[in-house]
Amino acid sequence: MGADGNGDPTADPAPLPVQETEFRDLEPQAPPAPPPRDFRIKDEHRIGQGGLYQKARDNIAAIRTLRLVEDESRAATNAEKAILVRYSGWGALANVFHPYPRSDWADTARAVREILTPEEYEAARASTPNAHFTSDLVVRAIWQALERLGLPPGAQILEPSMGVGHFLGLMPEVLLPGCRRTGVELDAVTARIAQRLYPDATVFARAFEEVSLPDNFFDLVVGNIPFGNYPVFDPAYKNSPVTRTIHDYFLAKALDKLRPGGVMALITSRYTMDKQDPAIRRHLAARGDLIAAIRLPNTAFKANAGTEVTTDILFLQKRAPGAPSHGKAWTDLAPIDTPDGRIEVNEYFARNPQMMLGTMRLEGTMYRDREPALTGELTPARLAQAIAALPPGLYRNAPACRARPPPEPVPDIDTGDVKDGAYAVRDGMLVIRRGASFETAKVPGSTAWRIRGMLTVRDAVRVVFRTQLDDAPAERIAEARLLLNQIYESFTGRYGPLS
Repeated sequence: MGADGNGDPTADPAPLPVQETEFRDLEPQAPPAPPPRDFRIKDEHRIGQGGLYQKARDNIAAIRTLRLVEDESRAATNAEKAILVRYSGWGALANVFHPYPRSDWADTARAVREILTPEEYEAARASTPNAHFTSDLVVRAIWQALERLGLPPGAQILEPSMGVGHFLGLMPEVLLPGCRRTGVELDAVTARIAQRLYPDATVFARAFEEVSLPDNFFDLVVGNIPFGNYPVFDPAYKNSPVTRTIHDYFLAKALDKLRPGGVMALITSRYTMDKQDPAIRRHLAARGDLIAAIRLPNTAFKANAGTEVTTDILFLQKRAPGAPSHGKAWTDLAPIDTPDGRIEVNEYFARNPQMMLGTMRLEGTMYRDREPALTGELTPARLAQAIAALPPGLYRNAPACRARPPPEPVPDIDTGDVKDGAYAVRDGMLVIRRGASFETAKVPGSTAWRIRGMLTVRDAVRVVFRTQLDDAPAERIAEARLLLNQIYESFTGRYGPLS
């Protein structure tokens, strides 16, 4: 129609002025990036909240939801993820696994036994010493600290003991674009929940010592590492003192995985900083600089994990080979005065008492009486004050290069003859010989790792036999026996006796 409304309605309309944007709209455009599938934890998800009975019910609901999703071979919905994310492990729930549970736990214990396979049940029972998930208050504070240190978007991030992935779910939005996140979790059920919650991340359902990851690669290693006085067997650290306890091993391997200039922000027991033997501190100080440490009171994990333990957040930056050290001194101990008398703590805390967010006292613990502990209540304000003491922009002054080696083949640790029907490891996979070929062993994850451990013990026994049959020098025979003892102790510490 014409401008006056009386024109021929069948006539073509007058052409509109051509705009440059119209041509741009016709040009081929890159396809939009797919929406992220990883879960985002919010306050309404109430992670870590509730008493022990509620935590047990949440765990059972999460496992049932996992079973449903897996049986239907599909991705979890957001509503299902909200159930999965409340899985809190069994660290505070040893009552569930008692052979004769108290009457008030009997129904819960029965439900847990019914919903888990025998292998999953044993793995869950064995996880109670270490399955203590981190409170969201502490996780958020660590991310705030890393933002202050200048962690760039697009970072390569490793979490070596991820649980169900609370560090991933609480990661600040500003750091998410382009980042690559890798997680490692030993417990099979926990790892499978993490995989459903964070499908865009890479999750290894195996032990940290079993995962082949490149050295000098990650920008950040973050998380809450396991703690215990038992050794780890890792051929890459053969005869190294860092394998004597699992927490020392995690710290040493985490530092090796960082690129020069990368940072690790890991939660560990106060014994890393305060134990009399300085070997692990000297090992780490020879390769990295202590940026800061924050000591948390022994109540920091009580609500979420049901345990009272004094813990430290360690911030270490890896040095380039040959670079001078600019870190804080922290290899030795020094005395401080407390309301209960003088005690020895790490020299860093003796010089920086404001980084201990409470009062050091001598208290009774589940292990011993009159044990040094940091007492008090953890508050966001005290955490924020400690984080404000960290040096800003640390990443900006660090070298940006990283090693990018080609993918490393997983070494074949089973080099002996394999009988028909016997297990072996081929290309990193547990397999079983069927005639002239190997097929993947279809066993639950916890059983698979026990079998791997048995194979390692068997190989060590063969080495001892070989040295004796070959009339090897006495020192070689002694070394082989020592290695066998270490491997066997590592196996029994994790899985119990062979029989």
